[in-house]
Amino acid sequence: MNGTHKYLQQAEKKIKMNNKSKTVALINLGCTKNLVDAEEMLGRIAAGGSTICQRPEDAEVLVVNTCGFIDDSKKESIDMIFKMAKLKENARCKKLIVTGCLAQRYSAELKNDIPEIDDVVGLKNFEKITHLTGKLKKKKNDNNNFYHNNDDWRNRIRLTPKHYSYLRISDGCDNRCTYCAIPGIRGTFMSRTVENIMEEARQMAFEGVKEINIISQDTTSYGVDIYGKQMLHVLLENIAEIEGIQWIRLLYTHPRHFYPELIKTMSVQDKICKYVDLPIQHINDTILEKMGRKITRKSIVTLINNLRESMHSIVLRTSVIVGFPGETDEQFQELLEFVKKIKFERLGAFVYSKEENTPAANFSKQVSKKVKQRRVEEIMLAQRDIVLENNKNLIGKKVSVIVDEKDTVTGGLIGRTYGDAPEVDGKVFMNDHQINAGEIREVVIANVNGYDLVA
Repeated sequence: MNGTHKYLQQAEKKIKMNNKSKTVALINLGCTKNLVDAEEMLGRIAAGGSTICQRPEDAEVLVVNTCGFIDDSKKESIDMIFKMAKLKENARCKKLIVTGCLAQRYSAELKNDIPEIDDVVGLKNFEKITHLTGKLKKKKNDNNNFYHNNDDWRNRIRLTPKHYSYLRISDGCDNRCTYCAIPGIRGTFMSRTVENIMEEARQMAFEGVKEINIISQDTTSYGVDIYGKQMLHVLLENIAEIEGIQWIRLLYTHPRHFYPELIKTMSVQDKICKYVDLPIQHINDTILEKMGRKITRKSIVTLINNLRESMHSIVLRTSVIVGFPGETDEQFQELLEFVKKIKFERLGAFVYSKEENTPAANFSKQVSKKVKQRRVEEIMLAQRDIVLENNKNLIGKKVSVIVDEKDTVTGGLIGRTYGDAPEVDGKVFMNDHQINAGEIREVVIANVNGYDLVA
């Protein structure tokens, strides 16, 4: 993520410097799940006796935590690897380690094609990372497949601001959507126990976290593998009881796996942000079936209506994929009209990426790059009008905002409403200089600046 190095300085302060230890810099790319991996790796590296440094130019060991989900993310990861490889020529760097999703997916290719890489380490192999960057400290029950009671969070060095963090409740995925390479990269769905998650959540509160963002590959399936039933609503109720936690946000849900108890819990618990990340991916029944989403347009509409009726102030974020193999102009128009009609408060549109070893890569009638680009632009233009209309309706109204940081340009403050997740959604720019980062205050919206608000 682009903001990783921004908070490495505060991470450095947590670690006792040791002139004899190796200096290690970690460059993180990709989603919030990758960010949590990076934070846990940093904890292992520091516990192994190494010193975390902020600038890659100052490091003896460079660790690149890659993303390998779609073409754009793979290209970004490769570009970063080459950039870090150059530091071996004219900087302190003696060792380059590549890990993360790209390393898991293309280990042999990376080793063969980029000789500057010293080691390629797969996902969750934190023991090997520790061994390569410092002194190996063998952990009890140290097994890369032992996930249900994962305790790598105990030494986790968070790279987010102090007041918010990401809480991963499971990993892997069993949905097997035909376009998605994630199950082949991260494996089958594995939940952590409620007790284990609650330990981490309490620790976050103790450290000053006020906003917890719940993440996994499929948060709505939480618990099915170890409890035999969906348990997300129980987990949310428990987290809501923790003193100090004020906002709880639900990310990465699957529309097919929403259930009545979860909607009820979200509607009655004040600490749970009325915000749902609900990727629908498409709305045409034929495309949904080919995608392997196992849901229909009718079910999606019913769920959206239930969510909005149960929580009148809910903010719905979704993502859609255009240019899926065989998508006709008529099927795309159905999606476009649906976006205009439903008016999702937040939306991201992506062009279909043909990923090897996925069923959809072999589907006939692949859509041209030119057509995919045109379609994604049409979706985003429609969404821009929806966001601008929604934002203008907020002018003169009071909203709750969490302050994230100081605006280095204006000297004011930058925050987010409960309807804005970190990194991906809009911001609120405030001229108040007296509020501290992490505080949640009511402000009056005075103006609109594109996707952002001015208060």
